Amino acid sequence: MTIAAVVVTYNRLALLKECIDAISRQTYQVCKIIVVNNASTDGTTEYLQEIYDKHIFVKSFEKNLGGAGGFAEGITIAAKMGVDAIWIMDDDTIPQTDALDNLIRIFNHKKNIGFVSSKVVWTDGNIHQMNIPGYVSHQDLGGGLYAVRSASFVSLLVPCKVVREVGLPYKEFFIWADDAEFTSRIVKAGYKGYLTTSSIVIHKTTTNYGASIKTATPESAWKFYYYMRNGMFASRGEKPWIVWFFKYLNHLRLDIHRTKNMPPKLRSLLKKNLWRGFIDGLTFSPQKDFID
Repeated sequence: MTIAAVVVTYNRLALLKECIDAISRQTYQVCKIIVVNNASTDGTTEYLQEIYDKHIFVKSFEKNLGGAGGFAEGITIAAKMGVDAIWIMDDDTIPQTDALDNLIRIFNHKKNIGFVSSKVVWTDGNIHQMNIPGYVSHQDLGGGLYAVRSASFVSLLVPCKVVREVGLPYKEFFIWADDAEFTSRIVKAGYKGYLTTSSIVIHKTTTNYGASIKTATPESAWKFYYYMRNGMFASRGEKPWIVWFFKYLNHLRLDIHRTKNMPPKLRSLLKKNLWRGFIDGLTFSPQKDFID
């Protein structure tokens, strides 16, 4: 089984180096590491120019495409190389040396697999709150294997044939919910999604947090535009339009209510971005791209 790793990076040079090193030391070797550089300005571009070789392919952009755009580009490059599967991760993902090996073991024992994801922990070994998958159930299927309906792009192994069938992640999402939508789409197409706790990666964020209004800062408030807009699109069609509309109108009301005790500047920024995301979410309709 030939594997290409896809890593999207933006201004995290030290972590990127650690990520690439961890991929290179896997017990099951990838045939290529594809690094998508989202217009980094911290020396990442120069570093990637130095290490570019037959094992590392670099695609640099002058404009930040966001995680969604970066993954769509990287997955396309990997699939066109003719590999069997693509191992997807952010630049702050540090896989244990047998992480890939243990993902592949699932493919050898299960059929109709759409994706397999790793157990994602923070630096202290606790489950990372940002990367908890959408469990079908919490029943252990054996050996720490669980059925899931969605997962994050922090260590996800996907067969190329599945990507060719269901299409790429929506690059227009920029950030937020691109991974959940993509993996949910795979499951809806009839494939099985799994989490295996035998494959472990560390997600080296500054703190162990889940992406929510409660953890918002003035610097991150802009992201909640995408949180609202992308979430609305991802769930559109699941219910009658009028039910969906009032569901998200109430969702907006509750999110704004959660900001009531926040500092005025932060509250104002969040309200602005939530409202803008809601309005745009009513008509947001990105086109699904497929690999040629």
